[in-house]
Amino acid sequence: MKKRILQLFISLSIASVFIWFAFRSVDLQDLATQMKSVKLGWLLPFTITLLFSHYLRAERWRLLIKEEEQSARRPILFAGVMTGYFVNNFVPRLGEVTRPLYVAKKENLPSGTLFGTIILERLIDVVSMLFIVVLAAFSFSQEIGLFESLLGLDEWNRGLYLLIPVFLLLFALAIRYGFRWVHYLYDKPKPRTPFVNKILASLISFGDGIGSLRNVKNWPLFLLLTVGIWTGYILMTFFPFAMLDLGDVYGLGLQEALILTLISSVGIAIPTPSGIGSYHLLIQQGFVLIYQIPSEIGLTYATMVHAATFLVVCLFTPLILWWAKWFDMKHPKHVDG
Repeated sequence: MKKRILQLFISLSIASVFIWFAFRSVDLQDLATQMKSVKLGWLLPFTITLLFSHYLRAERWRLLIKEEEQSARRPILFAGVMTGYFVNNFVPRLGEVTRPLYVAKKENLPSGTLFGTIILERLIDVVSMLFIVVLAAFSFSQEIGLFESLLGLDEWNRGLYLLIPVFLLLFALAIRYGFRWVHYLYDKPKPRTPFVNKILASLISFGDGIGSLRNVKNWPLFLLLTVGIWTGYILMTFFPFAMLDLGDVYGLGLQEALILTLISSVGIAIPTPSGIGSYHLLIQQGFVLIYQIPSEIGLTYATMVHAATFLVVCLFTPLILWWAKWFDMKHPKHVDG
């Protein structure tokens, strides 16, 4: 408990620093004026896209579960995904623990394996983002150059992007042979304490989750779901352009939404509750440095999008949990033995 409180205190401190940097050079009166001019029509497509993207994530997660355990029910998985995001709104990264624990309890699945699938899913997200960065680096050279400047990568050699697949391959091999070594230690007939056996068994279960990518039988569907998830994120960046007529006034479109999605991914990855502060600052700076849009407009955009994301998750998660509970009562999980 003390560790969680300390983690929350640290994350809130980090968020406060980012918020101070985001607001320090902004005229609050101009910001208030921008807030009053916001058009709320964008909220409907934004909300639908957010929920559908999270549903696609639950569906992709289902493909990572072992074939013999793929009876995992969609409403439970969807509720687990939403619960994870809900918890992350308040305590960063705790949702990554809550989500597999919820599904493991409801579906009678090994929690260690599900933890492994969560880590694997995050690695897939990183690979997907890097793939998009590589494409953007060669397709939108000017924008990606400013994106690199925003992140302090001015001296970054574009040719190094080609080394990313090599690094990922080496990382994958390290994980594979590392868990093989754990299996070797576990199977070796040598006296061990129950505690060591438990640790090794947990690592094996976790490794099974990490290695669940080999259990995917329908690769076209898996890749399609991954594309769908990231398309949803780009649209969730694009639809809010309508709230301040950014498309008409500044010419922002899908290309700009893609670049800003990459920026927001970095902001959300920083360990603050729901990306508070870090998301605001990076989006604001992206508007100013890349598209020469006033900082008040960028901060208005970031504040409204962040608030909408927070509220949609908080409002809909209880409803989805209720739906999952109702579904569980109507279609109870049958456990053999």
